[in-house]
Amino acid sequence: MASFRKRGCTCKKKHCTCGAKWEYRIKYVDRQTGKTREKSKGGFSSKKEAQLAAAEEELKINQFGFAENGNEFVQNYMDDWLEVYKRPNVKPITYSVQERNVRLNILPRWSRYRLKDISRTEYQKWINELRQKYSEGTVRRIHSIFSSALNDAVHEFRIIRENPVQKIKIPKDTERKQQLKYFTKDQLDLFLAELKKPQKNAKYQHSIQYFALFSLMSRTGIRIGEALALTWDDFDPENKIISVNKTLVYPLNSEPYLSTPKSKKSERVIKLDKNTVNIMKKHRINQKEVVVRYPNYKATDENIIFHQHDGRWLRTNVVREYFKEVCKRANLPILSPHALRHSHAVHLLEAGANIKYVSERLGHASVKVTADTYLHVTNKIENEALDQYSRYMEH
Repeated sequence: MASFRKRGCTCKKKHCTCGAKWEYRIKYVDRQTGKTREKSKGGFSSKKEAQLAAAEEELKINQFGFAENGNEFVQNYMDDWLEVYKRPNVKPITYSVQERNVRLNILPRWSRYRLKDISRTEYQKWINELRQKYSEGTVRRIHSIFSSALNDAVHEFRIIRENPVQKIKIPKDTERKQQLKYFTKDQLDLFLAELKKPQKNAKYQHSIQYFALFSLMSRTGIRIGEALALTWDDFDPENKIISVNKTLVYPLNSEPYLSTPKSKKSERVIKLDKNTVNIMKKHRINQKEVVVRYPNYKATDENIIFHQHDGRWLRTNVVREYFKEVCKRANLPILSPHALRHSHAVHLLEAGANIKYVSERLGHASVKVTADTYLHVTNKIENEALDQYSRYMEH
């Protein structure tokens, strides 16, 4: 509640002529301490001017609710920044990524700090430590989220004067080849062959679902979320295509939901080879056979291509764990399902596919993303092409 008074008035008249200035005083509860605080400002020529300024200030206090002068704790600030200012304004999948990075990486390190206590040097040390654990891209994502939040603290909420983490240097990847994880052609053959072997303790031994899922991913390069979101309406065996127009998001401790693909280019139609089409056809028949064979295995009401025994979408964490188990059984490097996407891209490039075609097939935002990601493969192709050219010119 704001109150107003005229300071230093000497004429005591209704319409002051002595040039005294008006000031406002606002009382509010500091949510950090629970105590009543007061904010005042003077120097206004009229009461009306003071009232307008006070109304604007009250709006900021009520709307933002953050402690001033950088005294807000990072934990409180990030919680509200995510829930109030990000969740309503970004795609669910984007919010999920931001929330996960805040919860798992930012808050464990900075939650007990006040915004004003974050120093550039300490932050840079933290970034350097993160690079020992994560890739350059992952660290850039974490930094981008925190820096964006602090930019809002400066320009939107005006609770700190400047962003302390601007112009931070993120150590670059120097060995991209070693960091890119994928199966060679022979390794992929071993992996898929292992999926066909019967497992004595398997609950649904006659199901070929995982063989179909991982075969599709390895022959198309689709992401795990895109694969798990597929329905049979997306599969066109006659034209040998599969349509990618959604992705499954499975947040921690929450219900799964469908979202739009990662980017505009991610929405695409992918041509399938004959072998993959046949595998998908077999899976469709097998899916119905499994429902008949096992009493507790239910058909899906959503026409889902890959689903749990109760008819719901497969959980991404379950798929990842199963993938690792198959890697162990086949004595292969323990990778993740995303390695199938990299494998498909590498195999296409090594087979001589045009990089623009590979980029479009993967749904990358640009050809540059594809070239940067598979730099060692494209360099190898360029060197081989130059060798062939040299041999041609020498004869």
